[in-house]
Amino acid sequence: MKNKAGLVENIRERLKNPLIILTIVTVTIAIYISAVQISIGVNYFDVFSYLNVALFYAGMGPVNPDLLHGPFLIPFLTSLVFRAGFVSSNIIIIIDAIIFIFGVIGFYLLLKQRFNEIQSLCGCLIYISFPLIISWAASGSIDVPAISFSIWAIYLMVRGVEEHSKYLYLALPLFVLAVLTRYTAALLIFPMILYLAMGSALEKGLKTHLTHLLVAGALITPVVIYLYQKFKYISYLLLLMNASISNWRSIGMGDVAYNPDNLYYLHNLLNYMGVGPVKGSYYQLFSPSQAVPSILSYLTVVLVLCGLSIYVYSILKNKIEQVSQRDKKSLVQIVALVFLIILSLVSFFYLSYIITDILLFLTCLLSYKIFHHGKNSHLKIDLLFLCWFLTFFIMHSTIPMKVDRYFITVLPALAYFIILGLSVLIERYKLRINNKTWKTWGLYAVVGLIFLTSSTVTFMGHTPNTCLIKYIEPSTQWLEDYDPQCQEKVIFSDYSPAVSWSMKKMVIGGVLKDFKNTNEFSSMLTAAGAEYYIDALSEKKPVLKDYHVIKENGDIVIYQKNEDFES
Repeated sequence: MKNKAGLVENIRERLKNPLIILTIVTVTIAIYISAVQISIGVNYFDVFSYLNVALFYAGMGPVNPDLLHGPFLIPFLTSLVFRAGFVSSNIIIIIDAIIFIFGVIGFYLLLKQRFNEIQSLCGCLIYISFPLIISWAASGSIDVPAISFSIWAIYLMVRGVEEHSKYLYLALPLFVLAVLTRYTAALLIFPMILYLAMGSALEKGLKTHLTHLLVAGALITPVVIYLYQKFKYISYLLLLMNASISNWRSIGMGDVAYNPDNLYYLHNLLNYMGVGPVKGSYYQLFSPSQAVPSILSYLTVVLVLCGLSIYVYSILKNKIEQVSQRDKKSLVQIVALVFLIILSLVSFFYLSYIITDILLFLTCLLSYKIFHHGKNSHLKIDLLFLCWFLTFFIMHSTIPMKVDRYFITVLPALAYFIILGLSVLIERYKLRINNKTWKTWGLYAVVGLIFLTSSTVTFMGHTPNTCLIKYIEPSTQWLEDYDPQCQEKVIFSDYSPAVSWSMKKMVIGGVLKDFKNTNEFSSMLTAAGAEYYIDALSEKKPVLKDYHVIKENGDIVIYQKNEDFES
């Protein structure tokens, strides 16, 4: 009985551990959103492309060569499961969910470098609750996995600089994994180098740190060279980087996502914290800019700005107390800092994001040199997150291609500053609270639960019962029964990645809106020798010369070439 009682007590104590609580909550949410996504099916164009590439990597079919320029890691991991005999779109959803859990745990460990356990738990719950996180975490996309690997790369960098440089052996490989998941993660190099350059990293242990990084780099280089030659992903990354510097204003011109407004993400910042009302469309969940901000978003911004203002004021006050009018060095540094800030703002609107990010890097580094003395023991990691936030914010804001999910890259930093602002307020005024529980962890628990509950309820209210793939799969199955030889024939579709995945063959993309009229589009199909055309996206289904409808299933219409035009 004593042993049993001791075991129960031990379990109770473990369940009080914030990391255990966070893991249970995260796993539960991951299972729920995965189940929902599996139930309604894959609902995003690019995810089908990743699935088709995974089939190619597994040796199970051809693929459009252009898709091999895309992200490598998630399709590769999916292909490993395909090789084991489990070929399903559910696999990529489950892989996403697992990496999401991995990322949240890493974020907790990273926050603990700055906050206590309960504050770190609260920060993670805020991060999970962001509409873009909860909606994309188990969607099969690459955005949340990339940020999960980025979190671990930053965490290991911090541990490597502050505690033992052995952690740097893992920081660089995790950074490479992030880049292989999504190429924009390469910009993480700015905050990583910044942290390495601040404080003791240069003054005390630069030689040791560089040795570990060079060893890790030497081990990774053959892999990068192989990927460069085999999959062209790295070469495509370099091409995009070059375009971003030399021709950045024209990126995405003509695309539906083209938007040259540099303040687009700033205008929609409240939406990315929380959307309302509870009921809405699935599209609003995946693209919060199409919804309205929740009341919680407005309240959060007010409280966080108050907290951050108090924090910044305390830093400035400490510096003013230390600086005398004769301290010419400090005065010169402050003037240089103001100049860099102004230059960065000008660059943000008129120059390439690479130039602006370099100016930001110098601004953060100089800020650390000016303000790190005295009581500002956490300034280093605060500037790390500031650099993280602004590096990606600047890049996505200045490149004219604007998609809401791109903002996922800055959400860990946004959650960091939300919990920083709230913790400043709570710690400042909690002395007025008599209840000990509320003083220590109660307020943070309530804040985290409010965010999480609001997000979960909104997710449930915006989730449909099904999506387009549920109509595509039976339609393509019907076609295969109708024409057993269709695998050998040329098929076009305006939703080619989804149809390719469903039929396990290469279906060519063809979109009506890219042509002047239906006759020109029909002529293109005829010239290409298309036997079938599958329309999934047109609101009004076209009448195609030389083709007739053989099947209608919801929004899916299958056309076949008229016999008179058989070659």
